[in-house]
Amino acid sequence: MMKTKVTFLLVFLFQFAFAQVDYGTPSNASLPEKLQNLKVEIEVMHFPKENDPIKIKDKYYWKHATAILSKLSDVKIIEFGAYLFHNDKWNLRKSYDLKDLDKNFGTKKQVMSQGEPYVWSKNWRIDNRLFGGWAMWYFIGVNDKGETICGYETINTTSNLLNK
Repeated sequence: MMKTKVTFLLVFLFQFAFAQVDYGTPSNASLPEKLQNLKVEIEVMHFPKENDPIKIKDKYYWKHATAILSKLSDVKIIEFGAYLFHNDKWNLRKSYDLKDLDKNFGTKKQVMSQGEPYVWSKNWRIDNRLFGGWAMWYFIGVNDKGETICGYETINTTSNLLNK
């Protein structure tokens, strides 16, 4: 009896470990609460928008760049991070330390100058597992009128391995 239970458990865990993960598509999902009532004044772009991985040694890399731009005024970023989509909603993955904005995007003291694009050219997802999913990067800042504003954009990371 115990051997049967252990065998069943091992088979279940094996299937779970190697099953293809599907986190769904955020087509009609609501925005996270912290973004819902903010004006969108920061443009956020990902390249490529649909991101296929490559395998290097034992890791998978989804190589992409993320750019931010404010056309209307200078903006002081006060928060930024990423959400992941699963269970039919956006779930906060991580809010980043503001010093990371300067380091990765090239801002100075988290200030975006009007009309100046800032690009994190190596905003890569790296994992030892091959699975796709949706993320949404967000940026919250204060414009020159003192209003709290935001910008956000989704990116689809696929499981379509490029170098099979």
